Amino acid sequence: MELQQIFIPHGKHQIQADLYGNFKQQSSAVILMAHGLGGEKQCGLQSFAEFYTDLGFKVCVFDHRGFGQSTGAIKNLVDKNSQLEDWNCVIQYMQQHFHIPTEHMILWGYSFSGGHVLTLASQQNFKGVIANSPHVDGLASLTLYPKKFLTPATFVALQDLALAPFGKVKTMPVVAEDRFAILAGEDCYAGYHSLIPPNVNWDNAVPARIVATIGLYRPTTVAHKIQSPTLILGAENDSLIPISATRKTAQKIKNGQYYELACGHFDLFHAPFQSEVMNQHQLFLATLE
Repeated sequence: MELQQIFIPHGKHQIQADLYGNFKQQSSAVILMAHGLGGEKQCGLQSFAEFYTDLGFKVCVFDHRGFGQSTGAIKNLVDKNSQLEDWNCVIQYMQQHFHIPTEHMILWGYSFSGGHVLTLASQQNFKGVIANSPHVDGLASLTLYPKKFLTPATFVALQDLALAPFGKVKTMPVVAEDRFAILAGEDCYAGYHSLIPPNVNWDNAVPARIVATIGLYRPTTVAHKIQSPTLILGAENDSLIPISATRKTAQKIKNGQYYELACGHFDLFHAPFQSEVMNQHQLFLATLE
């Protein structure tokens, strides 16, 4: 299997991406992939990328700025605007350097990046979109956040926002055993750590400002504009995203398919659910040919 590591220029910084397959081949479509909140591509995305490559697709898996080997002004910044810029930068790079039109691109997202691919598809057309347990409505997700932590977490987030103009940050853990973290579902600590390979030093901290801004990120409000064929996979027992919000968003997409699994937010990366997820992806991708 061909694997190439590249760095995509993005202003003063670089987005690091892994390319799977033969990018000199003009005919096959490319799947663009990035991880969710606080995630890096080394945490579970490789098996999916290899699966799609075996199906005959080219795959580009990248880390948002500030994560992995991608450089950024603020380490591990989770911000929907800057991450949408990252996606658009990678899309433009595919167009300019490999002459791949958006009509040959399939966007793949999980959790927070699942919200990104839905947002991008509301703005322009792609060959297809796959959104796995996507962030669809920040306000709905806040209803699942433990009420006892909401005020102190907001206070830390406001501290971080106050420090931002001075180039400083106040961080919070992505997950924590006591659940005082950005992702505070009961299964989040064990679930997130299950994605991290042995001997990988994952940085469990991000700027806390995301707590104060995530409620304003609501891809569901633009889902009706999506024209591209779209597959949304929902997790019935999702501790972060109310399944009712996921179902509601899927119903808004004219050319959409929806499949629901009786699992939690992190289970699509593990047996027995991963094979079911991949099977649904394969069936959907076959409809795009």
